Amino acid sequence: MNLEALQHLLRSATALAEDCEILILGSASLLASFPELGHPDAPLASTYDADICPQPYDEITAVMLDEALGENRAYFQRHGYHADVLRDSIFETLPTGWRNRLISVPGVTDAWALDPHDLAAVKVLVGPPKDLDLVRNLHFSAKVSANLARERLDAIEKDERGIARASQHFRSVFGEHR
Repeated sequence: MNLEALQHLLRSATALAEDCEILILGSASLLASFPELGHPDAPLASTYDADICPQPYDEITAVMLDEALGENRAYFQRHGYHADVLRDSIFETLPTGWRNRLISVPGVTDAWALDPHDLAAVKVLVGPPKDLDLVRNLHFSAKVSANLARERLDAIEKDERGIARASQHFRSVFGEHR
């Protein structure tokens, strides 16, 4: 996915959900800060979805967005990208203060993207190899700093197993000990 595709998808979402803002919470959120990540051979070039959540959240709007813009729908078949509509329970997994750091998506009214460091913290916590590789790439290219990612990771509530898993993933990505 590139920034133009994300903008098109978000304009479609905001047209459907007229009284809502749209939040982008997954990897595609990085395009608001780093459009070059969607260029050919860049990390997001092979991403075909954007994780979105309408705000304020309501189930009817979420279902409508999924039916119109979701995977295997006509929109996806025509454009080659789609929306994964998330429930607002996802917010519980984000670092404290994330709403204050949202980034406006260029060229789209009422669409906001997750801050890159907040996204990196969530990816490090959850830890699928593909996501850890993305964060490693962001760090290597100086798009996210280890210190700020650590601060955001520490601002996510987690149990003891989550703390251990996050520490292990953090070291594997940033090469630092906690």
